[in-house]
Amino acid sequence: MTTKRALLAAVLTQVAGLTAATAQPEPPPSDEDEAQPGDVAPPAETPVEAEEPPEVTAEEVAAPIIDRGDGVAEVGYDKGFFIKSGDGKYELKLTGRIQPFYSGTFNKGEGAADKHAFEIRRTRLTVDAKVHKSIGWKLQWDFGKGFLTLKDAHFDWKLADEVWVRVGQWKRPFSRQQINSSGRLELTTRAITDSVFGAERDIGIAIRNDYEKSPNLEWIVGVFNGQGVGSKLSGDVEVDPLTGEGEITGGGFTNVPSRFKPAFIGRVGLNEGGIKGYQEVDLEGGPLRWGVGASVWLEADRDKDDRANQKVQLDYVVKVSGFSTTGGVYGMSSQQGPKTFSDQGLSHVGFHLQAGYLATPAVQVAARYALVDVQTDFESASAVDLQELGLGASYFVKGHDAKFQTAVRIVKPEGANLTDSVVLEVGANVGF
Repeated sequence: MTTKRALLAAVLTQVAGLTAATAQPEPPPSDEDEAQPGDVAPPAETPVEAEEPPEVTAEEVAAPIIDRGDGVAEVGYDKGFFIKSGDGKYELKLTGRIQPFYSGTFNKGEGAADKHAFEIRRTRLTVDAKVHKSIGWKLQWDFGKGFLTLKDAHFDWKLADEVWVRVGQWKRPFSRQQINSSGRLELTTRAITDSVFGAERDIGIAIRNDYEKSPNLEWIVGVFNGQGVGSKLSGDVEVDPLTGEGEITGGGFTNVPSRFKPAFIGRVGLNEGGIKGYQEVDLEGGPLRWGVGASVWLEADRDKDDRANQKVQLDYVVKVSGFSTTGGVYGMSSQQGPKTFSDQGLSHVGFHLQAGYLATPAVQVAARYALVDVQTDFESASAVDLQELGLGASYFVKGHDAKFQTAVRIVKPEGANLTDSVVLEVGANVGF
């Protein structure tokens, strides 16, 4: 080997040694029990595709149904707009009506002027509800005649089958014609016996069955304040000792009586043929149906003013093939001494009788006669015999929920002529 070749081989050998010395050694095999870098580093996230929202059809939007897990809730209309939970425990119903009227009184008496007016006689809004299946409540307001009044505010608790307890404010269960809704009358207003014998709303508590729906046997018994629900001004008055004039220094309007004069009222009735006993017109038609009822009103003189009244009444309703007739007989006594019941004397008797006939499915004619006879001498000028004669007609567009009515009524006080005062009424009842 020549000298040049030997030197070149030595250089290449040195270069190869340096390259091997600087190369990284391969790692030893991994131990399965030892944590590896891949175990410590977070795994790569796998992209998740977003779910597309379900399609909503026009039919689903138009019919709102909410599933709460215990059935399907309902929203709709059935003699009022309602919302009902799927499990049947809760229900809310909204109804309302308005009664615009024209009323004209034509007087012939000397110095008595005629009276004419348009009025909103009633504007009612009613909320009925059911909660927990066994409890129901009702609220009704009236916006008619320019101011707001509370008409009904009560709840009912079911104690047993066909037995409820009612607490709150509602119509006294004394007179059939008063229990009838003012939107379901044959004529434009109730008879004069209604106001004379005190059939109106009151606050109290009662045990009842479903008497307002005319079961075969209807009954209710309760105790009420006995003084109605008209608001009165109650407060403190300071009297000037020099002038005797008083100044109101506090208080306000309330329908809570300052003195307790409770009235115990009971009613029982019989109904046959599936009659709607608290609706005067025979819109449903059909064979003979009838109902009779009796009521008693016992007033306790707890305020010791010796002015308690006791009342009784009998009423009936008969319907057959579009013909309907209703009526009632009333009696009232007045306390005339310190003993509440033994010192009673007959003070008023009265009755009303009316009948109607559907000449066509949409047109009814009706008539009424009523009498109130005062049996005792009273100092009040309003305590006089009264007679009422009424003739009217109704046109039903959609039953009682949309009807027009007109009537001519004559209310004749004792000693007056029959035509001294004639009332003409034209109005409507429109509701939902």
